[in-house]
Amino acid sequence: MSREAHVQFCESLGVRFPGATHRVVTCKSAAEARAAIDAARRILKQLGVELHPEKTRVVHVRYGFEFLGYKIKRGSTKLRLPESKIRSGLHAGALYAYPRPKSIRRFMDQVRQRTRRNLPLATPELIENLNPLLRGWGEYYKRAHVRTLFHRLDRWIVHRIWSHRLKRWRNNGRRQLPESLLYAEYELVNLVRLIPSLASQTL
Repeated sequence: MSREAHVQFCESLGVRFPGATHRVVTCKSAAEARAAIDAARRILKQLGVELHPEKTRVVHVRYGFEFLGYKIKRGSTKLRLPESKIRSGLHAGALYAYPRPKSIRRFMDQVRQRTRRNLPLATPELIENLNPLLRGWGEYYKRAHVRTLFHRLDRWIVHRIWSHRLKRWRNNGRRQLPESLLYAEYELVNLVRLIPSLASQTL
């Protein structure tokens, strides 16, 4: 919905509209989707609200669409294992969700800010300041198709901490701060362990 003046006025008076004003409608055909948009326009016009012209569109699921920080589309890559051996229930051509690139870049920028080499923090303080960001972002995306992404980000975050500790990127941080120490003693949040199917295996 566009931010029309009457919407802003109502909210200023304490009338709260639903937080999620973005909607996704699934249809069997493009014609059915266009009919749904026309119906939504008629209904919303009676309420004095209009659809956002740039954010309202019809797309085929194979090309995907972005919604609340996710990229959702139908998979096209051939699975490596036969479906009979995949316990997650995933199958070729299934829908999957993935953090959109902009969300990943924003997250990495925030991690960089909290692990700058010139920050005057000891490693425990650095991790204590970093953990809420990791836990919040990881909890939000943990049910998406993120196992490979989380593995990559975990390794990158550890290298960021090593770089802060030794003030240079290429270093021997693995000897001074092994990952086992960071996760066990310093309680660094491990993104991969937030994934429900993997978290249950560590209990």
